[in-house]
Order: sequence, then C-alpha cells, then structure tokens
Amino acid sequence: MSANDHPSDTAAVASDFTLLEGLFQLTVTGHTEDWEFERLNNAVYERLLSNYAQEEVGSVSVKLSKALMAG
Repeated sequence: MSANDHPSDTAAVASDFTLLEGLFQLTVTGHTEDWEFERLNNAVYERLLSNYAQEEVGSVSVKLSKALMAG
C-alpha cells in the first residue's frame, strides 16, 4: 500500500477480489446454476458497468453490453 492509497480504496479492491474469487470458485466446481453464482455474477457485472460503461479507449467510446458479458 502506498502513501497515496486510501483505506477505502484498499477495502474496495479486497471486496472486488473476494467477489471474483467466489465467482471463480463456483465456476471451477460447476455450480453455475446456483443462486449464489447468479448473485455474484450480477454484483461483478454491476461493478463493471459502474466503472467502465462509458470509458473511452483512444478516440473510441466503449460501452459494455450484458450480451458481451454473458458471451
């Protein structure tokens, strides 16, 4: 952690990691039809949307689509 890191930023990264780890573990064990997988998948998707929905890459505006995420 650097001097510029804010404790809430560190907590958010840890929370993101926990969500992704949980989603990964459920996928590896084949539990992709369970309610817990759906809940984690939706939480990860919502975070991606909130962070990257209107990001610009170079001169191109990029929009995330649920169809791409489900792909």
